[in-house]
Amino acid sequence: MRQDKPGSGGGTQKPGDEWKIVKFMLTHMMYGGVGAIVFGVLVLYFDIGGIWTLASASRDTAIFIFLLFFGVFITFGGISMGAGVMMLGGFSDNDDYDDERRYNRKDDSHDT
Repeated sequence: MRQDKPGSGGGTQKPGDEWKIVKFMLTHMMYGGVGAIVFGVLVLYFDIGGIWTLASASRDTAIFIFLLFFGVFITFGGISMGAGVMMLGGFSDNDDYDDERRYNRKDDSHDT
């Protein structure tokens, strides 16, 4: 049985290919960041939970707003990157599992 080196992928890799995943992740983080900004502005605009009232009454309004947007940005950016990675797989990723299920389904029908 032949064993490939980990990370070899079995194919040739062109120079600069390693930056594709970095660009992919940063692009999805940006999408999440835009969603975070929209969400944060709407939360403050509609004063949900009285959050804008509390922030504007505080002497540390700038720090409060920064921490709010930082937390929302991290959350939405992480969700967006995770969703992007999970959507990378194609139909062919399921071939081995699907073949195994068909094989075992025939065996299970005789157990009853």
